[in-house]
Amino acid sequence: MNYMGKKWIKEHKKEHYYKNAKRYGYRARSAYKLIQINRKFNIFKNVYSLLDLGCAPGSWLQISIDFISDNLKKTKKKIKPKILGIDLKKITPINGVDFLQMDIHDKSLQMKLNEFFDNKKIDLIISDCSIKKTGNKTLDQVSQIKICDRILEIAINLLKKNSFLILKCFEGSEVPKFLKSVKEKFHKVRKFIPEATRSRSNEIFLVCQSILP
Repeated sequence: MNYMGKKWIKEHKKEHYYKNAKRYGYRARSAYKLIQINRKFNIFKNVYSLLDLGCAPGSWLQISIDFISDNLKKTKKKIKPKILGIDLKKITPINGVDFLQMDIHDKSLQMKLNEFFDNKKIDLIISDCSIKKTGNKTLDQVSQIKICDRILEIAINLLKKNSFLILKCFEGSEVPKFLKSVKEKFHKVRKFIPEATRSRSNEIFLVCQSILP
């Protein structure tokens, strides 16, 4: 098969995720990225408290509430999950999910997070947060790393010891330096590109597990 034929098949497969997202009521095709991350790393095991940073339009929250509801059914635990999404953009409400409209760089965020989670450490932090791309790959990569630095700061203060952090970077020259700083804080850090990622995208996800003492 020639290059163009392979490219068509790959793009057609990506379109499949978009159609399925519409079919099953997910707000974006990115829902399948989180499903595939979980399939590979089992990040939702024993998760009952969760923070989604940069959550709009809410597809990752939709997936999260489904996984957490399954955890409750399996374990028969009588607890109320604590699930919070944060974004500058307002989202349509999701049953079982709280939402806070604010900038993740806001200095008051940590206090609000402590209040919401009752000053307790939480089970999982996820983020598909992305800058608005300018078309300048170098500039976009640097700007995205600044967001990742902030997410990492929040995670260190909020995550339980053996929990996961999922965040998104743009592949490029700045990533190795950031990856080194993440590895200094987590026991395991793996790069992962979900199948649902568009072929022309340079995004990668870092799957960070177990904060180091």
